[in-house]
Amino acid sequence: MQSLLDELLSALYAVWNRRFVALGVAWGVCLLGWLAVAMVPNAYESNARIFVQLDDPLAKQIGMDPGDQRREIERIRQTLTSAINLEKVVRSTRLGEDITSPKQMEATVLDLADHIKVVSQQDNLFEITAESGNGSLSDAENAKLAQDVAQKLIDIFREEN
Repeated sequence: MQSLLDELLSALYAVWNRRFVALGVAWGVCLLGWLAVAMVPNAYESNARIFVQLDDPLAKQIGMDPGDQRREIERIRQTLTSAINLEKVVRSTRLGEDITSPKQMEATVLDLADHIKVVSQQDNLFEITAESGNGSLSDAENAKLAQDVAQKLIDIFREEN
């Protein structure tokens, strides 16, 4: 029993003598962790829901079946995310400020297409989600950009339908 107590006391003495090394290692790990977290850009997301009136009383009388309505829903979803409409969004928001060539426009439209989702939740309810996480913009500018992109998609939807 005495040898176990002697080993415990010698281990505590060794840890106490190296406490500053342990404290330094802990601070180093914390600083690296904080730096890694600070490098992650904030991403802001703007959501909008659109209700589309597809139940037209005349459609049933002229023989429009539910399959036609489903095709209409898919057409609306594809139209919103088409390259032409995304180019309109880029030109009317902050995304298009520094674009000078068609190649830059194409790259921006492809990047925007990756950050936009148009999902049909029910038969006539669409959810538009726009995300912005540009590291060169401030948090407020990213939030405003995500909101502007979603609003512009709603405006385009209203104009075309």
